[in-house]
Amino acid sequence: MAFDLYLAGGARKEIHEKLHERGCCKLYSQLRERSHIKHWINLGIENDKYCKTFVDSGAFSAWTKGVELDVDDYINFINSYGEHLEVFASVDNIPGRFDRRPTLEERKASPELTWENYLYMRERINYKEKLLPTFHLGEDFKALQHMLNTKLDGKYIRYIALGGTVGMSIPNKKKWYSTVFKVIKQSNNPNVKIHAFGMTSFDILEAYPFYSADSTSWRMTAVYGFILTEHGQIKVSDRANADDLNTFESLNKKQQDDILGRLKELDVTLEECQTDAEIRAYVNAMYQLDWADNYKYKGNNRYQKTLF
Repeated sequence: MAFDLYLAGGARKEIHEKLHERGCCKLYSQLRERSHIKHWINLGIENDKYCKTFVDSGAFSAWTKGVELDVDDYINFINSYGEHLEVFASVDNIPGRFDRRPTLEERKASPELTWENYLYMRERINYKEKLLPTFHLGEDFKALQHMLNTKLDGKYIRYIALGGTVGMSIPNKKKWYSTVFKVIKQSNNPNVKIHAFGMTSFDILEAYPFYSADSTSWRMTAVYGFILTEHGQIKVSDRANADDLNTFESLNKKQQDDILGRLKELDVTLEECQTDAEIRAYVNAMYQLDWADNYKYKGNNRYQKTLF
């Protein structure tokens, strides 16, 4: 069964077109990537091929820059292109400022302000069912319960996102997700679709019944000289040192042949991967999309959803 893995981040034109041809799901920030969103949509129109597009509000980026995000401008943009989009995130409230820790009062108020933003946008968006509210790590679980048990226009929310886990250790993420999915299972909306923001751990995505996630790791691993393979992350950059671990040269012949065979299928060479980070990103993207196409839920049955 397929999993909606949205690749975040740009690529040069020919790579972009190859990803679209593959049917890649893409995530963009409306705050700084509107031209990319339009280009991706136009590719679909020109080629008569729909690829799922997730638009993020860019609230975190705005917060780090100390600027206020224009919610009404975002709504107008969504209403202009919403028919071509799969989903889009409502505007989060991020407590405090980037240059200081939030106060206890700000942290307590944040989930309610985020919910108010969601309701404000929902009233003005033409595609209400595509709008996702987000529950964040560190927020009171009462906010999640309220989100799950609320009916709007006579229906429960069909799709929500989980965020705030970037930078957390894997054990802490698992502990939090376990609690989240327990709350979901016990709610009036146990089959709600769940998106994981910024989640790149396939082990976690297979352990819980997520519907979708987004990842920048296809690009980040490429920047650091690695390609993703069935034998792990392998460093192939021409800047690799002799004492680096997990280099192509350190693999046995069968492993090397496996990787070379895969690169041949993608019509790229090892030499191109060694010298071109964009080619490495393409290889990594295709590896992640293969995983998504063959996704299997391996988690505990107590979290199992009927839609899976």
